[in-house]
Amino acid sequence: MAEQTILFLHGFASSAHGTKALYLGERFSALPQVTFHAVDFNPTPTDFAYMTTTGLINRLRQYVLDRNLGTVHLIGSSYGGLIALHYAHRFDGIERMLLLAPAVRWLSGGLLEEELTQWEQAGAVPVHHYGFEKEIPLRFDLQVDVLGYLEPVAPAALTLIIHGRQDETVPIDDSRAYAKRFPGQVQLIEVEATHDLNDHLGFIWEQVQSFLLGG
Repeated sequence: MAEQTILFLHGFASSAHGTKALYLGERFSALPQVTFHAVDFNPTPTDFAYMTTTGLINRLRQYVLDRNLGTVHLIGSSYGGLIALHYAHRFDGIERMLLLAPAVRWLSGGLLEEELTQWEQAGAVPVHHYGFEKEIPLRFDLQVDVLGYLEPVAPAALTLIIHGRQDETVPIDDSRAYAKRFPGQVQLIEVEATHDLNDHLGFIWEQVQSFLLGG
């Protein structure tokens, strides 16, 4: 196996120490020719409070440049899938992407128009962050930033999506439409699961080995 670098991009209100990141990190540690990075988009509560999609893409770019990383594979989970797609669309150096229950477009968290208005008027709303295990006031800047992310972008690398049919957080229909729109570049594997896919970690690892490492 040639030397490879893999970056894991966690989901919304998660961290580099979530279930998937830890699971994958443990398994990659047994593969000396693979360098694994779990990128932490929210190292402090303030980072989360002022988070925007554009800001996370820029943070990922800086992460890659700071470490002088060459060609890499991306694993994007949920909101991290959206970051992966747009990062690869803007910057070279992405060989393949494995997306786990990804948001292929901005979904506004399923909020109704009235709820978005209340958020805008308040300036921030408390959101439970699973990494910090507390509520953090998330600023409306996140929603202001969405205009460039309402429609899916074309995949800039071969992409495999694993998505649960029972996902109520990021419904599978968008992934189905995305795979149908780009059949030569995107493959969708549907599983019986809700959003977190944590009951399918073994299967995810099989796909990592066959699609990312064996491709």
